Amino acid sequence: MTELSRREFLKASATTLAATSVGLASNASAQSGLEPTKIGYIGVGSEGGMLLGKTLRIPGVKVAGICDIYPPHLTKALHDTPGARGYEDYRGLLDRKDIQAVVIATPLYLHAPMAIAAMQAGKHVLCEKMMGYTIEDAQKMARCARDTKMLLQIGHQRRYNAMYNHAYKLIQDGAIGKITAVRLMWNRNGSWRRAVPDAKYEKLLNWRMYREYSVGLMAELASHLFHVTNWYLGATPTSVVGMGGIDYWKDGRSTFDNVNVIAEYPQGVKVYFQSLTTNQYDNVYEQFMGDKGTLIIEGNNARIIREPAAEELAWGSMAHKETVGGKQAILLDADVTAKLQAKAGAEQVLKTDTAPKDDYSSELESFITCVREHKPVDGQGCGAQEGLRAAATCLLANQAMEQQKKLWYKPEMFKI
Repeated sequence: MTELSRREFLKASATTLAATSVGLASNASAQSGLEPTKIGYIGVGSEGGMLLGKTLRIPGVKVAGICDIYPPHLTKALHDTPGARGYEDYRGLLDRKDIQAVVIATPLYLHAPMAIAAMQAGKHVLCEKMMGYTIEDAQKMARCARDTKMLLQIGHQRRYNAMYNHAYKLIQDGAIGKITAVRLMWNRNGSWRRAVPDAKYEKLLNWRMYREYSVGLMAELASHLFHVTNWYLGATPTSVVGMGGIDYWKDGRSTFDNVNVIAEYPQGVKVYFQSLTTNQYDNVYEQFMGDKGTLIIEGNNARIIREPAAEELAWGSMAHKETVGGKQAILLDADVTAKLQAKAGAEQVLKTDTAPKDDYSSELESFITCVREHKPVDGQGCGAQEGLRAAATCLLANQAMEQQKKLWYKPEMFKI
């Protein structure tokens, strides 16, 4: 970073943020005059229903089919989507020749069979995270995408977040030096249980609680943070240990209600992850600790705290600073981002969109753009390879906790 002039840094920052927040999205909007891209939805519960709502606001997209086996979810989605046809069996939706792509937001154990069937039926796929229930499932999905030449995107939304992309650029430019440790946190205080209208729907609606349908916290929460870690480090782990348990919520669940994992990466980098359901202190963050500073990301806000002996960043004098925990921190929040773009002469870029898209809208618009323009997902966002790496990282960690021993990753686990 010290070799960059301040203006070069500002230009680079503006380019990174603008490309993430408006570049892909504008492609989708610009082609709205073309024949609508027809999408099908498989699973419209809490996550799928939210994604459906955002999809309906994308110009030039028509949701033509919706599938869900829980009647209230299907009824609501069809009410919100005039003209769409409803299905209780996803294979009926996949038989539709006019549907070009599907969004899959179903319980984890169904990701692989549904995604594979969709790609074999000639549909591009955006599948919610985690990629697969097993490493083998994730590999089969990736290989199917390769063999059918259909697009496969995995729902790790941080990959489409402007701040995360900006922070990645800073790490690549050496802003915090050589990373030696990472701390990942995702804590909540609540049972994670949803109310059910009838006991017969318990496992259908609370599938995250049951091992036959999910692998719990490592799939639903850790996979997001380990995806970012693999991305930022440019590496995958070599070994993992951990402890977890069902120690507080004695309610019949079979997935852990707390997990603590330590993964080792190349060059001795240790990555620690904690997730609690009994205390929300620390909430959610990623902390990358380098020999020149620490980068802490919390949602759309990030800050860098320099090590006392580290030289000042070339652009540090221009940045917004605050005292956090008794230490001076460089803030990379939305306000500072806008100032950086303006100082770089990027006003025209800012005018192409009124405000940055949220992560979910950005990932959906990126997917639609890739479908329309036949662009590969990898390089644009989280494709099969990144999805596989995140899934394998978390799945072996879960096994290490279940077996109560240290396990080693094999290179073939991360290969398509």
